[in-house]
Amino acid sequence: MNESKLRILLDSISLKSDISKKLLKYSDDELFEFVSLGYSDKHTEAELIRDSEGGISQIIIDKTDKFAVRRCCEHQAFGFLHHDIKALSKQINIKYDDLIIAYLLAALIDENRRTTILVTERKKLLDPQNWQISGFPKKVANRIFSPSDAMVFIDLYCKKKNKYLVGPSFHVNRGFWYLYSLKTKLPNYQRIWSIVVFAEKQLPNGEEIMDITESLGDRMMDMLIAIDEIGKNYYEGVNNDTQDVIIYHFNYWITLFTGVFDSLAWISYYRYQIEFSDHARIGLRKQQKEFRKLLFAKNPVLKTFLIKHSAVLNLMYEPRDLVIHRTRLKGLRFQSDHFYLNMLKVPKVFFDKIAALSKEKGERLEKWGHYKSHDRYFLEPYRFVKKATPMLINFVNEYLGLLDLNEYEKTIPDLENKIRRSDATDTHQKFLQDLDIFSRARLGY
Repeated sequence: MNESKLRILLDSISLKSDISKKLLKYSDDELFEFVSLGYSDKHTEAELIRDSEGGISQIIIDKTDKFAVRRCCEHQAFGFLHHDIKALSKQINIKYDDLIIAYLLAALIDENRRTTILVTERKKLLDPQNWQISGFPKKVANRIFSPSDAMVFIDLYCKKKNKYLVGPSFHVNRGFWYLYSLKTKLPNYQRIWSIVVFAEKQLPNGEEIMDITESLGDRMMDMLIAIDEIGKNYYEGVNNDTQDVIIYHFNYWITLFTGVFDSLAWISYYRYQIEFSDHARIGLRKQQKEFRKLLFAKNPVLKTFLIKHSAVLNLMYEPRDLVIHRTRLKGLRFQSDHFYLNMLKVPKVFFDKIAALSKEKGERLEKWGHYKSHDRYFLEPYRFVKKATPMLINFVNEYLGLLDLNEYEKTIPDLENKIRRSDATDTHQKFLQDLDIFSRARLGY
């Protein structure tokens, strides 16, 4: 039934970008109902019925499919006065043609029947600060999206319904979706995994290095899952339940972030057969200086790399120590003149590291999610994980490349041929095709 579909209102006049064209390819999927608020030769149009003064009195959406015997339409009263919207448009300096789009969304929102969102590229409609202006329809907050943000929201909406889209009308199970996500984001991981799998019995500590390489992949996949769980609850709104779930998954994400560096250190330990008996001190930070000295003797390039990326390496240890050894991060429902969000109180030293890495001072809420108010420090977790995770992924991908495990293909007899034969199988080729579709067509992160 259409009532169970996600309704996606298209501000068709404004949608010109390539990313919007990617989104529109999903219009035939059975999970969605695309409705154009302007002319469209591909999607259902919302018909606007006007009164004698030129204001909108009713919205009609024709839901008749090609097999129907009779016309089936949805009628929705508009419910807002034309002269009030015109007056507000002048008062808040938003063009009437822009503002009316927000009111059309407000009229069509009916959370008891379906979820409805608007996709637009009008900058003033996309500015959350305008949503807080008196007179702006309150129902539309967090329901107006740019094409790129809409793709993420739609992906999370589908995942809540246990639907995992790789491409238009191409669904897979949960495990495959996150596997595809891992493999497309970490291309160097697949080659290393192939090497340790096919050379396990010939590698020194082959079983151990395979286990720790697998754990690296598991940690990265769990991080991707945690990001989505945080995102689902971000869009559910601000309340105690969503706050608790966000904190739960963010605490786990923190431990995974630092755990990834442990995995890389142990892969390095086995890769270079480092003689170091104090296993509790194996790590990549300056605090593990004895191990690092031995590692750099084996691969001097890693020293330069770790110094260059020390801000990423050291980013999460203060909150990690807080979460593991003392207490969970404290949440609050933060209300300001410009936003209302689930946020966390964070230590100043952690805040300062985010500010330095992001080049955002935190005096206003920006892309990284950190915010300073009256000498107290706060973080919006969903913004933060969406910015910090790609930096970690880049770190891991480059680090794996510097380990030069490809050397084993030259020193272990027939290893290169084994990998080549595996890569040539129909199963692997189909997997690569699916990865390509995922990389080009997926909706979410």
